[in-house]
Amino acid sequence: MYEILKLTHSGLRWIALILILLAIYNAFTANAFGKREKMINLFSMVSLHTQLLIGLILYFISPRVSFAAGWMKDAALRFYGMEHLAGMIIAIALITIGYVKSKKGTSPQEIYKPIKLFYIIGLILILASIPWPFRAHLGGAWF
Repeated sequence: MYEILKLTHSGLRWIALILILLAIYNAFTANAFGKREKMINLFSMVSLHTQLLIGLILYFISPRVSFAAGWMKDAALRFYGMEHLAGMIIAIALITIGYVKSKKGTSPQEIYKPIKLFYIIGLILILASIPWPFRAHLGGAWF
């Protein structure tokens, strides 16, 4: 079960990133706010919440999370035990705030302003919190 959840969590990352990028792209380029843009904003937020649920399950069953003595001195254990979780929760909270604030707007400019701000900050935090393969000491993979 652990391997299936890990692969799902890792693969769904790409869908979430693409949806966030599409939402940000729409915020900068769309002239109107239609159903398509609304759905992209919603699905990007929903995909992140799904990632959070899968990630929380993994947090409690993963061998990469250990709170043994000295875990804060080990870069990989600290990353998975604290940095990854904290960064992602903050990013998801920011994107959710951006989505909620955008629903209060009455014009496309008012709708897209919080999307631009909160989704971009959230995306930066997400990119910084992913265990990318080039961060070799974390044991990350592309999928």
